[in-house]
Amino acid sequence: MLMIMNDSLTKIATDPLQAMAKVRGGLDWDEANQLARWLDLPIAKLSQVLQISTATMTRRRNGRFDPPESDRILRFARLWLLACDAVGGPEGARSWLKRPQYGLHGAVPIEMARFETGAREVESLLRRILYGVLV
Repeated sequence: MLMIMNDSLTKIATDPLQAMAKVRGGLDWDEANQLARWLDLPIAKLSQVLQISTATMTRRRNGRFDPPESDRILRFARLWLLACDAVGGPEGARSWLKRPQYGLHGAVPIEMARFETGAREVESLLRRILYGVLV
């Protein structure tokens, strides 16, 4: 991975054991806010993508996300880091994740990844791009 980002969310998203421990204990607000900055999304839009109500997002500012919410945050963090590698850094990743993609039958990756099944398809396409296997 590019690893151009040296922050707690990158470390968590790239270390499976640390990720599992953090998901169990719940990610904190700073990690969700970091994801919002990476994706260049306002918190209201991030809450939609993560399928967390705005009221719950507001409450989480003073606490931790529960395990399913934390898992969704990490899902997008992993896709973000993979997109950075596959399509040329943060600006390319932001653009790619937010635009319809031919390899996803015209679906927008960030919307498709709202569910695990879609996230796996997005990840598969990004890996094919990264390794030059576009068939």
